Amino acid sequence: MPTLPPSAPLSHSVAKPAGGQKMVIFDVGETLVSETAIWHRIASHLDLPPFTVSAAAGIALARNFGFEAILKQLGDFSAIAGEPWRRPDLLSFTADDLYDDVLPALSQLADNGHKLGICGNQPASSEQVLATLPCQIDWLSSSARLKCKKPDPAFFRAIIEQTGHTPADIIYVGDRLDNDIYPALDHGMGAVWLLRGPWSFAQWQENGVPNGISAIRSLAELPALLAA
Repeated sequence: MPTLPPSAPLSHSVAKPAGGQKMVIFDVGETLVSETAIWHRIASHLDLPPFTVSAAAGIALARNFGFEAILKQLGDFSAIAGEPWRRPDLLSFTADDLYDDVLPALSQLADNGHKLGICGNQPASSEQVLATLPCQIDWLSSSARLKCKKPDPAFFRAIIEQTGHTPADIIYVGDRLDNDIYPALDHGMGAVWLLRGPWSFAQWQENGVPNGISAIRSLAELPALLAA
């Protein structure tokens, strides 16, 4: 099994430009928000044991199914008639679902002069929660608002166009290599891989941390990484 070094090296992709600080844009699910409560709500709504739902999600993840496909299969497996998985509130979250390291990290990054943004594959309702965070968020959007989902190139082009920053002055932080890190790098952005959540574990377990990729275990590490 691959091992992560105690302190992943800072790669060239996140070096601070001479002109000033970078804009740091965050994914949402398993980056800022723990999805544990969401999965428990899904289990309750579908009248399935939480462990069954977790196992099914793991199997689907290994087969590279998307979130919607996982929900549909769980709905088909449940005894509830119709399409019980077609409920937008199943994916909703509250500020209580934030990871403990989120607000301290965002505050420190802002104090260090960075601009902050948030945009992930989320329903529009996620913006209402994130807009109330007790820190300065300079740009906030979602896949629902952009009408495209990661890893669609249109998602990353929209970030560049709407923030007004050059790609070299943007860092995208997320938990998935396929959806977050590689597409950001392909568009000339910097990227930092956050090692938490099931998708992150599955990709780390398969390949470890690829060469040239900056990786952290907690957002608490991010301010020092960007200041290095």
